[in-house]
Amino acid sequence: MTPNSITDPAALREALAEIRERGLAVERRESNPDVSCVAAPVRDRTGRVVAALSISVPMIRWSEDRREELEQLAAKGAVELSERLGHRSVG
Repeated sequence: MTPNSITDPAALREALAEIRERGLAVERRESNPDVSCVAAPVRDRTGRVVAALSISVPMIRWSEDRREELEQLAAKGAVELSERLGHRSVG
């Protein structure tokens, strides 16, 4: 899609492992060269991932500080939505 898109299968597996470990995905200009995105999983009452909550931001408004803020917002929103679907977080 863009020069930043992950096209190597090994690199994709590595990125997916990191996403699973962190519980968040960060997409840096992979689908649109002018936009980056953060996303967090939304779970149902069984704990199964049924959706994702994402926040897309034009690169003109993107920074590492902003990325951290957006990650927190996406994670918080995904937890709240998951809870509305009956999911109960452990811990």
